[in-house]
Amino acid sequence: MAVDIEVSQLRVERRARSRRPVGESHPCGEAPSNAELLTGCRLGDAAAWDELVARYQRLVYAVPLREGLSPADAAEISQSTFEALIESLERIRDPDRIGYWLMTVARRLTWRRRTANRSELSLGDAALDDVVDDQSADWVRSVAVYDAVAQLAEPCRALIFGLFFDPAEPSYDQLSRSLDVAIGSIGPMRSRCLERLRDRLEL
Repeated sequence: MAVDIEVSQLRVERRARSRRPVGESHPCGEAPSNAELLTGCRLGDAAAWDELVARYQRLVYAVPLREGLSPADAAEISQSTFEALIESLERIRDPDRIGYWLMTVARRLTWRRRTANRSELSLGDAALDDVVDDQSADWVRSVAVYDAVAQLAEPCRALIFGLFFDPAEPSYDQLSRSLDVAIGSIGPMRSRCLERLRDRLEL
């Protein structure tokens, strides 16, 4: 799965030429919070934008696929969703709800595509709290779990996504190669990473 975000990336880079980039590594190897990433994006830090996209692109891409759209349509919807996020960076008031916001935007774009309404959906002026609405309990739980996984540090994030979110269902052998670890390490690593996930969900 590959999501083209070149236009969004160019916008962030243009901001970087006029604003001071953050560019500071996060202490202790922990994954930066959504609030930290948003601050970086607002200051024009392209690395912060890359991390934010990497954190949520699986979530966004999965929405149109689950609704039966093609990979090409899913990639286009993902692009449009992140474009909407770029336009809304200054208006986001609650960084912890980015996952809900992105899923809602992707769902609305998917609905428009499925109903053959190709008119442009203007979400750039929408505030975060205006976009997130009428979510079911299952929807809220699903996003909460995904968001917690997305904020795990590597390699836990890649491992949990590979084990539980990848529709290709990679084997332990495939995961060991992609993570560059011994296959015998996958089981113990899985236990440690799930424990970290549980701790994050209890915060």
